[in-house]
Amino acid sequence: MKNTQFGDDELLIKLRDNDHSALTAIYNKYWKNLYQSSYRLLQDHDKCEDAIQEVFVNLWEIRSKLFIKISLKSYLYASVRYEVLRQLRRKTITEDIVNFMDTLSTDSNQELLEYKELDQQINQIIDALPSRCQEVFKLSRLEHLSHKEIAEKLAISTKTVEYHISNALLFLRSNLGKTLSVELFMVLLLHP
Repeated sequence: MKNTQFGDDELLIKLRDNDHSALTAIYNKYWKNLYQSSYRLLQDHDKCEDAIQEVFVNLWEIRSKLFIKISLKSYLYASVRYEVLRQLRRKTITEDIVNFMDTLSTDSNQELLEYKELDQQINQIIDALPSRCQEVFKLSRLEHLSHKEIAEKLAISTKTVEYHISNALLFLRSNLGKTLSVELFMVLLLHP
């Protein structure tokens, strides 16, 4: 199968049907750009290859349950970015790396467009939460209030705050794909 024969939607259908050639086609279509994106942060050939391999192994493992509501391209970029962040967390993160990550979203127009697309999808999902759940989630993740501060501000118990945040995170997970971590969404929400 040549990757030019099928669009991303068809490739995802074939992937869900256990067609290994669909995985190969997706890999061949995106690996170079994913590598370049990860290399900007890692500056290490082997670690970049490991991050990309991890993403594609995971993609194959969850293929039957995979449901992507954003574009495949954005999903892959976000997955690689999460994997890179996971690798960086394993090391001591210096101030230089943190500053570099803050500027990452403005490094290229293409990455900025992909970031904006994912950010827009996240905001739409957050806006679809029930009003109280949405309010608690925004106070926690956008205003960085503690559970106790939120409880006091809204005159509810801390257990209720935890309940709403847990529900919001589950809702995000279920609406953005099974393997794309909510940790990544929080990074994206907090780094405009």
